[in-house]
Amino acid sequence: MIPATRILLFSLIFFSLAASGQDQLSRILKNELNREFTQLKAADTNIYYMSYRVDDITSYRVNSSFGVINRIDSSRVRIFTPTIRVGNYQFDNTHNIGFGNASTRLPVINDEDIIRLALWKSTDLAYKNAAQLYERLLTNKKVRVAEEDTAADFSGAKVEKHYDELIDYAKAKPDLNAIADALRSYTAIFKTNPDLLTGGANFEFKITRKYFVDTDGSEIVENASETWQGIYGNCKAEDGMELPLYKLYFAYDPKDLPLRDSIISDIKKMSAKLSQLRTSPLADPFVGPAILSGRAAGVFFHEIFGHRLEGKRMKNEFDGQTFKNKIGSEVLPSFLSITMDPTRKIVEGEEVNGFYRFDDEGVAAQKVEVVQDGILRNFLMTRTPINGVSGSNGHARTAPGGVPESRQSNLIVSGKSQKSFEDLRQMLIDECKKQGKPYGYLFQDVQGGFTNVGRTTPNAFNVLPTEVYKIYADGKPDELVRGVDLIGTPLSMFKHITASSNEMETFNGMCGSGSGWVPVSASSPAIFVDVIETQKKSKSSERLPVLPRPDLDK
Repeated sequence: MIPATRILLFSLIFFSLAASGQDQLSRILKNELNREFTQLKAADTNIYYMSYRVDDITSYRVNSSFGVINRIDSSRVRIFTPTIRVGNYQFDNTHNIGFGNASTRLPVINDEDIIRLALWKSTDLAYKNAAQLYERLLTNKKVRVAEEDTAADFSGAKVEKHYDELIDYAKAKPDLNAIADALRSYTAIFKTNPDLLTGGANFEFKITRKYFVDTDGSEIVENASETWQGIYGNCKAEDGMELPLYKLYFAYDPKDLPLRDSIISDIKKMSAKLSQLRTSPLADPFVGPAILSGRAAGVFFHEIFGHRLEGKRMKNEFDGQTFKNKIGSEVLPSFLSITMDPTRKIVEGEEVNGFYRFDDEGVAAQKVEVVQDGILRNFLMTRTPINGVSGSNGHARTAPGGVPESRQSNLIVSGKSQKSFEDLRQMLIDECKKQGKPYGYLFQDVQGGFTNVGRTTPNAFNVLPTEVYKIYADGKPDELVRGVDLIGTPLSMFKHITASSNEMETFNGMCGSGSGWVPVSASSPAIFVDVIETQKKSKSSERLPVLPRPDLDK
């Protein structure tokens, strides 16, 4: 029985409805792939590989703001993505440009004739796009200079067979009315704060059944689930700056979301923090020492380091290729190591969002030690090799309907420094005095970030903090400030990381780089950096609302 103090939700239950261990869609995909490949191969002998991928996604959503329900709905969609390679493993239609997109939606009712028709039409379009690209690339190859990366365009992979049982969607469905009641009570708390322009909460429970078959013989059907519950608020300073705060709760099963009392406590703290931010001082650009909390450091490493380890992008000559020729070289301080591990569902007792068993090219997920004691050891690889590194390590990922690229999974930073937070704080104060700075920064929480990795723009990063404090060298109380963006360039920034804490924190989220939005996590200890750079955050020029909130105009 679910405790009364929890939101009343149902567990996700998977069980078999088919004693044969196969469902109809799995059989249709396999049969149609074999039929299409045989016939296309007879028409064009340059075709050497095909795969079919389907993402069957069922979602349940609830949204509330200021004590009212704005949305309760559910949806189901099946997205089909064919892949066709024309040419050979060394040189094919994907050479340095990727695929043309031929994804489509399939009916969610298992009518075999209609499904086969949709598969056929999408496959035909995919082949025409692939054949045209291949011919164009052959022509371009004759007039272009020699390329820096001469690795093949595709590589072999182990044949995988995996089948998850069918999902009973009736039993998996959460009690949306109970969830709505909980969210309504949560957001009513925001309504009591007259400073807020928005105060809301949302819930999404998503069930995905992924299908993958290819002409190498792999057949994979994998179930996955994810639950997100978020609370958010927003206010506006007198100078027009928007001040949002967010908190996301992640669990694979809805019943594992935080207890009701814990969420209410977080909402009250967020509401008070927003009022405090509204009147907090605006920070000036700054260069000096800082502490990044574990969550902030996780986003920091994801943005400025993780994206530069994504192998497939390095094949493109427009990529900055920061670390392409640095395997075996020191790229981080020697007390830091980084692992990418999609096989883990829990890190330091917290569920993490980057778990999967097979990537979107049908390769088994693998733990990858990318940095050991500061030394770069590996990249995140798809089935597309690069010079010096070949073979996938299970990191080909994409949003439904997209083209798989090298992407991060669960980034886990470990440090041998193992200092307490108070030790880091004292290091910050000592460094402020050494540099003649009146204060340093503590980046307590962030909403995300972004980075540039190409050659045509500066290879810079921007981490977007939401909660930042000045820590004064003279012992004055810490001061909450607003309007701070953490910026810099990666190679110079890494040299200034001098210590890490003995406690890990995790940031769960979605990354939108390259091949669309994919679930990721970043777990890290807090770090001390002796020199960081900040800039002022952009702000709106719009005035505060002229009219009072209707519920306050009484």
